[in-house]
Amino acid sequence: MTKRNILISIAIVALIALAAVPFVYAQGFHRHHTEANGFMGGMMFFGHFQRAKAELGLSDAQVEQLKAIAQTVHDQNAPYRQQLHAGMQQIAQALLANPNDTAAAQALIDQQTTAERAMKMNVLAGAAKAINVLTPDQRAKVSQFIADRAARTQR
Repeated sequence: MTKRNILISIAIVALIALAAVPFVYAQGFHRHHTEANGFMGGMMFFGHFQRAKAELGLSDAQVEQLKAIAQTVHDQNAPYRQQLHAGMQQIAQALLANPNDTAAAQALIDQQTTAERAMKMNVLAGAAKAINVLTPDQRAKVSQFIADRAARTQR
């Protein structure tokens, strides 16, 4: 095996590991806050439900519906999170076992991509359900919050 192939293999493994770190870290952060504080993650832009309740004027029934939706999405994505975590190790092991077998590593990456897409689709469906819980006025407030946040991040 040439030096170039070794360097390419190492670069691929490093790139995969680096790409996975934020995702894995975010899942751990989300899980910790879901269990500890009722945090809804990416589906609620306001963080804690109590703050969202105050900002949007949510009723107790709406908060309970949103919590149920968040829990459903969390439960649906649990096996995918495990698959993603284990998959990175499998990719590294496959390349370490045979650095020339990039097809096996690519197949594992394709599985990872499929799992990530499934998770995103679950979050999308959950977000749609969550938005349906909101009144038109509450939706307008969320829309304004998103616009304000986008303006702050573009500075």
